[in-house]
Amino acid sequence: MRVRLTSLGCKLNQAEIEAVARRLVADGHQLVEDLDGADVHVVNSCTVTAAAARDSRKVARRGTRLAHVPFTVLTGCWASEEPAVAGRLDGVDLVVENRDKERLVDRLYAAVPELAAASRRASQPGPTDEVPVSYVSLPYGNTRAALKVEDGCNMRCAFCIIPSTRGRQRSRPPEDVVDELRELVAAGCREVVVTGVQISAWRWQGLRLHDLVDLLVEESGGARLRLTSIAPWQLDGPLRRLFEDRRVCRHVHLSLQSGCTRTLRRMRRPYTASAFETLVEDLRARVPGLAVTSDVIVGFPGETEDEFESSLAFVERLGFARTHVFTYSERRGTLAANMPDPVPHPERRERAHRMLAVADATRQRFERSQCGARLQVLWERPRGGRLRGHSDNYLEIWERPEGAAGRQGPGDGAEPLVGLATRAGGSRCPSRRQPGQFEEVAVRYADGVGLLVA
Repeated sequence: MRVRLTSLGCKLNQAEIEAVARRLVADGHQLVEDLDGADVHVVNSCTVTAAAARDSRKVARRGTRLAHVPFTVLTGCWASEEPAVAGRLDGVDLVVENRDKERLVDRLYAAVPELAAASRRASQPGPTDEVPVSYVSLPYGNTRAALKVEDGCNMRCAFCIIPSTRGRQRSRPPEDVVDELRELVAAGCREVVVTGVQISAWRWQGLRLHDLVDLLVEESGGARLRLTSIAPWQLDGPLRRLFEDRRVCRHVHLSLQSGCTRTLRRMRRPYTASAFETLVEDLRARVPGLAVTSDVIVGFPGETEDEFESSLAFVERLGFARTHVFTYSERRGTLAANMPDPVPHPERRERAHRMLAVADATRQRFERSQCGARLQVLWERPRGGRLRGHSDNYLEIWERPEGAAGRQGPGDGAEPLVGLATRAGGSRCPSRRQPGQFEEVAVRYADGVGLLVA
């Protein structure tokens, strides 16, 4: 049968929907990219903001209203936050909360017997460990996959609803994680994104995250590892050392949330802006070319204009490679939802626009700083007729059309670029490169295009 999988939100959601995809493909079902003609639509929802929850509901309804998909499953964080509301949503046939997500396919088979009947697993019982993994309908072709190592969170940050939707922190056994890594590598995956709510919280019988990553590195078989979502206060010496290993990507995501210590205290974040800055400086000194990415919230209750300006200047000074900017959104059940002095919504939006402008400027600054460097690029599926890839330090690299002249940017004295496609699209050109291929390349910067192979 034909199944469409849609995942909203974080990389952890992506890891979980990929696990569902692998099970369905192993069972003989077809994953499709279009809703038209799909027999089942699985929506993995998000609720980190009110907008994310609203988008989740829209996506769930769209399959029934526009494409007339016969059966819709709603899972993920919004479905876990509001299961009764989700169950009453027009077009939703089955709700699977996060606590039961690992049994999603079994729940689906129980609800749709003909889906189980069409399954190779149902008709041919026995081990399926050797069935190849397929990433056909997933966003990075067969080059990248997410590997979930833990779930849940024991923190109670004032703004965050995740502990309510995912429960307390719990870790996967190391042998299970290593076995899944081997399967991914055997299936041709070239980059494995180690993910969770907060992977630095991983613990198992005295082992910590750096011990787990050491095990994964030895079993990576030529694939590189990318680590996500590390808590700043848990990034100790052994964890920092990992980024000096060439098999681990030079990229660390540290959630800042605010560059103002007063705001951080109200958020119940256990660090100061100064301590965060010292951490970033140490990491950059250890690992040249390291990409530091982050999250920032604007408009948190009580945030004054001075506090916002302090946060804005902090983000500009630290020069993150990428910054995800969130406009504060009240989430029912969180401490911040009842805090005094809420920032008016128009002011929140205005601050978000200003922070986004700074985030874009620091991204471009980091990109330009890498011009002339030799970077290890993993080529991915073409987009808009152009082959693109990501470097180990999380830069998006575009293939340069054969024979095109180019310039790095204003004032470099080179010839202007001719006939280059932008990120939005462009003409096709033949390429000797293939998705899933590693290549060490020198890069150059082009105005309006970004980083190109020199």
